[in-house]
Amino acid sequence: MKNKYTIIFIPPDHSNTHQFQFSKLGKQILGGGMLLIGVIMIGLFAQNLYLNHYIKERQPTLNHIDQLETTLVERDQEIIHLNEMSNQITDDLQTIKQLEEKLSSLLKINPTSSSATVSRGIDPAVQSFGSSKPAIQTLDHQATIVTEHLNLLQRYYEVAVLQKDKLDHTPTILPAEGEITSSFGYRRNPFGGRSTEYHNGIDIACNYGTPVLASAAGVVTFAARDPVYGHKVVIDHGHGIETFYGHNSRLLVKKGDQVKKADLIAYSGNSGRSTGSHLHYGAIVNGLNVDPLTFTNFI
Repeated sequence: MKNKYTIIFIPPDHSNTHQFQFSKLGKQILGGGMLLIGVIMIGLFAQNLYLNHYIKERQPTLNHIDQLETTLVERDQEIIHLNEMSNQITDDLQTIKQLEEKLSSLLKINPTSSSATVSRGIDPAVQSFGSSKPAIQTLDHQATIVTEHLNLLQRYYEVAVLQKDKLDHTPTILPAEGEITSSFGYRRNPFGGRSTEYHNGIDIACNYGTPVLASAAGVVTFAARDPVYGHKVVIDHGHGIETFYGHNSRLLVKKGDQVKKADLIAYSGNSGRSTGSHLHYGAIVNGLNVDPLTFTNFI
């Protein structure tokens, strides 16, 4: 058949063959379709190459975007953590303020007005994540408050050191263990008779060789034999206060020695004008004899 074309499909077993006939126009249409399919395939292939090239060029940007997303997540977590720290700092500042009030009462100091800022707390607008103000602003504000409190606590510390030094140099402990057998002031003469005498200290009954301790820190100004008090020690505690210890059997310090409160300075005895083993303990304030129990009664 002229101008006719036949395509025959023959199976391997040569059965059920199929024939397709088409005209010259069909051939042209078929050829055009094949050409179109080829063009499309080439276009798709070219597009795939372009996309691969585009993605390859843009990969650093995509990686950077991924990194930025990761960074944003980390920053969000950091902001949440900062807010938690901010809340903890606020709680700590409240605790510090309460301690300051107690210290102010004990040390007789009026706290600075700046210390009251903690009582106002922090701005509610910056207490939680996602607020209008960054958490770091709150931390900066609280850091300023903490600095103010540290300065105030440093002042408290300095006053406390002075108070401790004064307390260390105040004779608040008795120098020996034993019963007080004779108090400060006028008493009947222990050597007999009906006369009275002025007793410028207290007598503490104790066995011979009982340890005698410094009742406060100070400097030994006398450590020798006295005609009345026998082996005697005098300690200058500063602030116009002195203490003396008489009738000892042995002295363990010498003039010029620095002693601390409760340091061992002598052993009790019966030296000097004495009727038996005991310790005579006295105190002098600004040159006047006072009852040494005046200091221990405050403790």
